[in-house]
Amino acid sequence: MILVLAEKPSVAKTIASFLKANARKDGYFEGNNYIVTYAVGHLVSLYDMKDYDKDRYSGSWKMEHYPFIPESKFKFKVDKGKNKQFNIVSSLINRKDVDYIINATDNDREGELISFLIFMMAKNRKPVKRILVNEWTPEDITRGLKELKDDEDMRNLQAAGYTRLITDWLIGINFTCAATLKYGNGKMLNIGRVILPTVKLVYDRDMEIRNFVPEKYYEIEGNFRAKNGDYKGKLAIDKNKKINDLDQARAIVDSIDSKIGLISSKKVTKSKEYAPKLFSLTSLQGFITSKYASFTSDKVLNICQSLYEGKGKGGYITYPRTDSVYLEESLAGKVEKTLNLIKKGHPCENNIKFSKSKRVFDSSKVESHSAIIPTYIIPPPSLSNDEKIVYEAIRDRFLANFMPPAEYENTEINTDVDRYKFQSKGKVLKVLGYLELYGKSTSGNLLPWVEKGDSVEVLDISPVEKMTSPPKPYTEDSLLKAMKNCGKNVSEDDDSVLSGYSIGTSATRADVLKKIGQVGYVKKKGKSYFITDLGINLVEIFPVEDLFDVDFTGKLEKSLFDIQKGNFSRKDYLNMICKFVYDNVNRIKFGPSRPINTDKIVYNPKTKKFVKESSLRNKDGDLKSTDKSTGKAKTQKSGQAKTSTKTKSSLSKKPKAKEIDSQTGLEIITKCPVCGSNVIESPKAFSCKNYRECGFTIWKNDTQLASYNKKPNKTMVKSLAKKGQASMKGLQDINGNKFEANISYNIGPDKILKLKIDAKK
Repeated sequence: MILVLAEKPSVAKTIASFLKANARKDGYFEGNNYIVTYAVGHLVSLYDMKDYDKDRYSGSWKMEHYPFIPESKFKFKVDKGKNKQFNIVSSLINRKDVDYIINATDNDREGELISFLIFMMAKNRKPVKRILVNEWTPEDITRGLKELKDDEDMRNLQAAGYTRLITDWLIGINFTCAATLKYGNGKMLNIGRVILPTVKLVYDRDMEIRNFVPEKYYEIEGNFRAKNGDYKGKLAIDKNKKINDLDQARAIVDSIDSKIGLISSKKVTKSKEYAPKLFSLTSLQGFITSKYASFTSDKVLNICQSLYEGKGKGGYITYPRTDSVYLEESLAGKVEKTLNLIKKGHPCENNIKFSKSKRVFDSSKVESHSAIIPTYIIPPPSLSNDEKIVYEAIRDRFLANFMPPAEYENTEINTDVDRYKFQSKGKVLKVLGYLELYGKSTSGNLLPWVEKGDSVEVLDISPVEKMTSPPKPYTEDSLLKAMKNCGKNVSEDDDSVLSGYSIGTSATRADVLKKIGQVGYVKKKGKSYFITDLGINLVEIFPVEDLFDVDFTGKLEKSLFDIQKGNFSRKDYLNMICKFVYDNVNRIKFGPSRPINTDKIVYNPKTKKFVKESSLRNKDGDLKSTDKSTGKAKTQKSGQAKTSTKTKSSLSKKPKAKEIDSQTGLEIITKCPVCGSNVIESPKAFSCKNYRECGFTIWKNDTQLASYNKKPNKTMVKSLAKKGQASMKGLQDINGNKFEANISYNIGPDKILKLKIDAKK
């Protein structure tokens, strides 16, 4: 007998149907020399902390128990409530008539982890083969069974999954408990490797919006009349400069005397617009959530998983948990077959033609899974409305990529009036191409026909008032993209972003967005995310800044990706994580003014292990070290500082000790001029501890100061607090000219402080 292990019951049913294992049993299918069973997602999980020592760790959390890393090894248990199915799977694994096992869990890191832990807990000793397919159609199951891989080939993927699990457990358990005890004030603070940088993205965007000071600027617009019609033009100026003064704009208008303009140039070009790239999970989630208010990224993922698993005869879409927007070149034959089936009877059928284009097929840009496309199995009419929305979006994007591009005619006219040049642009859609599929029609901004050298009548020239706009709040679409690209603003198919470098994975981001809303760090208003007071407190008080850093998190994810590729050591990675947890949990416990506690456990860089500090001391209690010049051991007396090369006079000049706020552990800068509380310095601001009530806070990324190439400093804050104003040098105007200014502030009824900058005469 051959045992097949699927990840979910629906996939097991599809495989069993194909293998003709038609006898349904309790928790599995059997027949035709096959047994097909299934997990229910994860059946096995890590021990809880209390499982290691119930007498010590049960009950309320105590700071003395952290940092916590198991002394010997990490232990696992069967998930509560899943014992029955695990026992069924385990008994089948150990059935005497089972010769070997085919692992048919999802073809990714988490799928491999699920099966790895099941085989470990069931104490499997039988050979394991791996079926690697991206869809569960009969054709793919047939191919997959002919090309089974050895379990040995999956070791790196298993190592990456195992390492991810341990990492998130260590960070989650230790920092959640320590942060809650130190800063929670009765509320649990959920801390995670992917949660915190995501919250920080929303925080940073919110602060940009809150601190944004809109500025007026002016454009000068001309209205002209040619023989064939009227048109508008905008005064051409350097794109990096704005006309900020109305008098300056009026002076330009007043200086124009001529009532006749001259067409100094006309340029007509044609451009093509190709269909957007095929969907990755992230781009699909963004597309659907932007279009339909009833959808979340988590909901899109769940529907995709249902469409992928199918209804027993195969799935309707390919594997959805992918970050790729390209297809493997080897799939060309299969894709052509699928395209010809799906396009049949479509209104655009005649314009849908297969081609092996690099815009669609590029193996060099596919890491593990190709983009999401339909399979050749057409779904039944019984799909729910939500399933239809997601399926049809995937289907239409697939079809559009095999249609001609849309074609535009672009016209640019320059109209000279006196010494000034006015630009006019027109764009007309001439050929629908793929846009026909989406019901578009030919349209655009059509300019009247003119020729170079023509004279036109100047009807009117006037300044038009404009306002600078703040950044837009994150939506589910833009936040998912920011997570994928670690906050970098790049296109979906940009190759400059390091492979594997991201916040989370396509499979986990939706759950993270769901969680940060559930725990109260962010909220949604309509489609927009905003930071809550709890989220602000977390970012500004929690001291482990690396956990907020998108680059730090991106590098962790990249290292996991490298483990998966066999380019990085799992042991080295976990040693680094253990050291990070020990150092920073102790930092939370004792604050920045006290040293990290190393009385019990310290990290030995030579052995890359955590050991008792006493093992690093000699019999006199002095720390052992090594003289790099001789390589011989030497000792350093406890508490003894290294000898400095500085003179005695320089050593005698001690810096003034910082005054630390007892509640926050942050440096006190001055007293608040509004309410008298301490003004403290956090990584993001100089603010009164009660700034939400009194409003006194000066953000380090203040947009008005930033526009003058300057940041606030302690001297400025002290002066503002004590005198109500401060003087600042080194400000730069739009042309790079330096000047000095007097700076004052005003706090409005909305409790938002705004700086006022007046140039010194």
